[in-house]
Amino acid sequence: MNHVASDRIFLLASLVAVACAAFYEPVIYGNDMGSIERYLRQEMGSRLKDGIELLTVADDGADRFAVFRGAEKRPDERWIVRFRQNENGDYEAYLNSRRMYGPHPVQGVYTQPLGGYSGDREVCYAVWNESEHLAEIRFRLDGGPAETVSISTPPSLTIWRFRGGESGWHLESTYYNDAGDEL
Repeated sequence: MNHVASDRIFLLASLVAVACAAFYEPVIYGNDMGSIERYLRQEMGSRLKDGIELLTVADDGADRFAVFRGAEKRPDERWIVRFRQNENGDYEAYLNSRRMYGPHPVQGVYTQPLGGYSGDREVCYAVWNESEHLAEIRFRLDGGPAETVSISTPPSLTIWRFRGGESGWHLESTYYNDAGDEL
């Protein structure tokens, strides 16, 4: 190989190494509040430039959920991210953060279905409650019997798990207070 060809190979390899270094982002695990906040700043920084307020972190089985909002921009929006515990015991973010639906139909209640992992049809239906009035939600999945899910006093995160059908699922929900009155 001549001197010019070896210089070109070296230059090409150097450019590839620089490009890889420029685009490399180390994995940020959701193992504690500080690492979750770093992950959210990295992921949501451009959308929530004013800062992020972490509202809660809750574990449910092998999953960890974090609910947050922008500190000033769009203060009525709530977001959720799901972390899955890997074989080393670290929590890795699964998919991207999702904006929760709400506050509706009850003021202070936000919901978001979070799909399963790689072909798994399990759905984690997240309910973030800031309402003093909400006590339970009755869910009817695919026209089947209603299932009642108790909601803790605010602020609280409740995860209701169900399996969706092969072609998807349809969910109806009604919201009730402590006296059993529909909200």
